[in-house]
Amino acid sequence: MFKKIALATALVATASFATWDKFPVLENHKGQATIGDSYVMQDKASQEELYVGARYTVIPNLELGIKLGYVLFTHWDGDDAEQDGLDNLPIMVRYQFMPNMNAFLDVTLPIGNDDVVGDDGEIVFHFGAQYSQKMGMVNLGTELGLQLETAGDDKTTPPWTLNIGAEGDFALNQMFTPYVGIDLYMLMGKFTYDGDSEGDSFTGDLLFNPYLGVDIVFNAMFDLDISANFLFGNSDAMKIKTGMDETVIGLDAHLNINF
Repeated sequence: MFKKIALATALVATASFATWDKFPVLENHKGQATIGDSYVMQDKASQEELYVGARYTVIPNLELGIKLGYVLFTHWDGDDAEQDGLDNLPIMVRYQFMPNMNAFLDVTLPIGNDDVVGDDGEIVFHFGAQYSQKMGMVNLGTELGLQLETAGDDKTTPPWTLNIGAEGDFALNQMFTPYVGIDLYMLMGKFTYDGDSEGDSFTGDLLFNPYLGVDIVFNAMFDLDISANFLFGNSDAMKIKTGMDETVIGLDAHLNINF
């Protein structure tokens, strides 16, 4: 069960292990590093993870990124589940092929501690497109993506996940930018074992992940992002993604260093 709970961290944390953001890539030879803390609660379970990451635009319009997390603890009903250690490693590529559109590919490699992520060894792929547009004080970012994974050692693959998301950032002044957004996840297909479909189809089962937060800019180099997010939806989809069907609540804070 705790393997499934660990997966909820990646799904519900808005800025931790999803695409870095829904907006244009950084300018050529510009970069950003981040260090953050993510806390997730679901029913009697809780988990805290520290993470670091960096992204850099190596040539015009091509941004590369990487993030690495370490789970500090996983608790169940106040007791230590003794699940801590390194999380899996996402590697991110985004290419801005039009002024307002990006294509992206995230590949998550199974390097994490077995106690945290399980011992299946699956590789997760998430790819799609993003569209963004500034409208006065509002910066709108959207995303359409598809996530799938390899069979891994247990020869089992879950249904694919289609995601649709939108975020609005409101530039109130030079220091404070509150934002609100939502990601919609829809399962597609069945579980497969050794290449053959098994059981019922989960196509159409939905999850909703609304979030809100604020970005606080101290100067051109440093800004602090604080957010809260929630994951809820169809009972079967929740159990597949998190191991339980109760709402997941996530809190995240991270410091960005721009260079």
